[in-house]
Order: sequence, then structure tokens, then C-alpha cells
Amino acid sequence: MIRPPIAGIALAALVAMSGGLALETAAVATVSDKDAAAAPAKKPKKPTVKVATTPLGDILVTTKGRTLYAFDPDGTETVSPKCIDACAAAWPAYVAPKKVKAGKGLDQSLIGIGGGGQVVYNDHFLYQFASDTAAGDTNGQGIGGVWHVVDADGNPIT
Repeated sequence: MIRPPIAGIALAALVAMSGGLALETAAVATVSDKDAAAAPAKKPKKPTVKVATTPLGDILVTTKGRTLYAFDPDGTETVSPKCIDACAAAWPAYVAPKKVKAGKGLDQSLIGIGGGGQVVYNDHFLYQFASDTAAGDTNGQGIGGVWHVVDADGNPIT
């Protein structure tokens, strides 16, 4: 008899808990040609990685203040993230269409887009946590000993 690993059971519970939660993605909305004539011309904003001060220290957050995390098994290899499929349901990748802006206090040279359009800072793929329901939530910190918020230098806070 094959038994699922405990981590798999915990992940399934996290996925079940995350059903229906809306997460921020760094997607840029487009306007059709028909709508463009009626809408005032606006340049879409670039997604921005910012710094927020929390009880854990200064950490990376999305444009809307949602906490960003690093996944230890990814290491600093930025071609193929390791959190996929069921894992990604609980820990969605923070993605951007082309470029990402580094907010005040961050180094623009450390930010980029890795495999699959996922935002990378200091060679760490960035993720959100489905159970963080509001800006400033850090509910994912330390889960499984492998999920960590990221400091302003781009290092996971363990």
C-alpha cells in the first residue's frame, strides 16, 4: 500500500482552504480598438515590487501590498520554478507580462522575469500565498520550513 507523504496531505488541505480566493497577478489589462475610442488614453502601469514594513522586518510586496515569498527548493535557479500544479494552487507565482519596476528602496538590477513569466528578485522566484487575504498578511511565513518572506535585499527571512 502506498501512503501519501504528510507534506502532500498538508498541501491538499492548503489547496482546499484556498478555493475561491482572488489573488493579485501582475497582468496588464488590454482595451479593444472599439473601446479605445471611448476610453481616455492611459498608459498601463508596470507591475511594481515594493517594500513594506512588517513585524518580520522590511519585506517585498506586490503593487497592491500582498506579501511575496520565496520557495527554498527553487534555490537561485530562475529557469524552472519548482512550485507547480497543486503547489501553485496554494502558492501562485507572481507573474508579469514583460517588465517589473522596483519600488523605492529596491535595486532595479536585481529584478527580472524568469521562467514562465514569473517575477524574480535577487535570483529568487516570487510567489503569493492563497491564505493571505489582505495586504500585509504574512500567513505563509515558515510553512513547511520552506516558504519565507523576502527582505529588501532579496534574501528569504528564515
